Amino acid sequence: MQTTQSDGPVRTRAGRLNESLARWISNSARGEAFGRWISKVIALPQLRRLANGAIPWAPLRKPVSESTVVLITTAGVHLRSDPPFKLNSDPTFRIIPKDARPADLAISHQAYDRTDALRDINLVFPIERLRELEAEHVIGRLADDHYGFGLEGSAARLMPAIKGVARRIENAGADLVLLVPA
Repeated sequence: MQTTQSDGPVRTRAGRLNESLARWISNSARGEAFGRWISKVIALPQLRRLANGAIPWAPLRKPVSESTVVLITTAGVHLRSDPPFKLNSDPTFRIIPKDARPADLAISHQAYDRTDALRDINLVFPIERLRELEAEHVIGRLADDHYGFGLEGSAARLMPAIKGVARRIENAGADLVLLVPA
């Protein structure tokens, strides 16, 4: 792993070709167009298979200022002390405690340019911003546990982990989930 700052997260190297591809997609018009196309080819068919009908509406039952908030990221964020996500396909999740600091975190993902996230983890895992909102009483409180997912191309393979996280969130009494995709 390489550290870009002594007090920030670290990254799991994805290989030269994958790193270059992620930067090309992030930093050029042609790359961006390719990224949009490949997302449609891979992700949309899976979404159509999973969304068999209307997505149920779940109204918030109390004001945000009284709600317990959970953060979920698909950016490959996890504790440095946890095993990294497998870069090509990993349907598992990692638990991140609410008191985790940027220096406690790592990013294991190959499908996006992580340069900016390594400078400011709040771009993909805004835990510090949520702590500020909690201190200002904008949100009721942060849940004790938050969740990180890595790269997984199969939505079907993700479902057991998603259901497990949903049970954990329900058991924790959370009212609101903030999902931050990579």
